[in-house]
Amino acid sequence: MYPITLGYEEAKNRINSLMQHGHHAEALVTSVFTTEKMLRRTLRKIIVSAGFTSKVAEKLIGKINGLEAIKIYWEFYEPSGKTLIKVIGEREWSQIKQSAEMRNKLVHGVRVYEQSRCQEKTEKLLSTLDIVKQKLDETYGYSGWERFTIRKRNKLHIDPKVKIEENK
Repeated sequence: MYPITLGYEEAKNRINSLMQHGHHAEALVTSVFTTEKMLRRTLRKIIVSAGFTSKVAEKLIGKINGLEAIKIYWEFYEPSGKTLIKVIGEREWSQIKQSAEMRNKLVHGVRVYEQSRCQEKTEKLLSTLDIVKQKLDETYGYSGWERFTIRKRNKLHIDPKVKIEENK
């Protein structure tokens, strides 16, 4: 929805603009999307950092659907083996998860929420998003809002634990 070139602050400004015009449910949907996108972009960067090519990272990320999947796969590729919750915090994860559940019910027509509730949840999520961005930047030097150089050749198997036959 929002390209990296747009930037984090502009993405937040667009969500705030939706709220200012009374589109609180849309602002909630967009804020959850923005949060998930930030986590997915950061995970993609972690996968590339682990030695995979950018193309492989894209394929892997394409198979990871939803917040729970992001949470599960995070520690597979995280350089220190930390869980996503350890990196961003339990309270922040809880806020993201609650907002995503509310968004899913709205999008799939399961439930309708009062505009005031959507507004409150969006405002809380935007505050949480600032904290999560800061923690990702502190931990990895990247939070999904800057371009990064692609990796065309893999750097895997630098210290192999199995015999690797050289391509001839």
